[in-house]
Amino acid sequence: MKDVHELRGILPGTYIAGIWRLTLELYDEVERQTGVFQKKHHIHCPQGCGTCCEHFVPDLTEAEASLIAAYLLLVKEDLSLVEALRKHDGQTAPCPLYNAVSPFHCAVYPARGLICRLFGACASDNKLGQPVFRKCKFNSATDTPLSITPEQFAETPEAVPTMREFGIRLESIGDPNEKRPLAEAVLAALDQLRFIATYRFSDPNDDDNGGAGPQIPNPTPVAS
Repeated sequence: MKDVHELRGILPGTYIAGIWRLTLELYDEVERQTGVFQKKHHIHCPQGCGTCCEHFVPDLTEAEASLIAAYLLLVKEDLSLVEALRKHDGQTAPCPLYNAVSPFHCAVYPARGLICRLFGACASDNKLGQPVFRKCKFNSATDTPLSITPEQFAETPEAVPTMREFGIRLESIGDPNEKRPLAEAVLAALDQLRFIATYRFSDPNDDDNGGAGPQIPNPTPVAS
């Protein structure tokens, strides 16, 4: 089975490949830090819960959308999801990439956006810039604390990862001003990916793949 980290070796030397690499590095750090945080404070979502996907459609930065687009075309290779994105109005929940029967309820779970990784699994900042945790109102897990106060966090010497900290780091990758609703952002990234691949690998003298470069599926579904 292909893995999202295989994207590190695709389109080397391009701007878009640099975005994938930096985003994956950030996501690896997010998973490590939030994993430690959740284990320490007994925080977890109920098994089988996909409520956040059912009630929320995130906006994505250029970096987040580009990674999802690359995962759809080059790893998952599922163009049916592209059609679902095209049909989505941009705002109405559930998320167009929501999959009710998947264990993680997300069709692009390994490449999902930052807020999807952090919601319910990370502390936020209060108005004084102090870390605070509040349990998701849909979280029915009885062993997850309702809240953790700044004073409680201060009792331990470990640094507390926060949404704001990771958000700032994400904004340093790509163009943060390109933030758009998920469907719009990913479709734009799909078009960009196709253009870059066609331009970069159009040398007719290239023997690999008949001079056409890597086989990147056309993100525009063909009408039957």
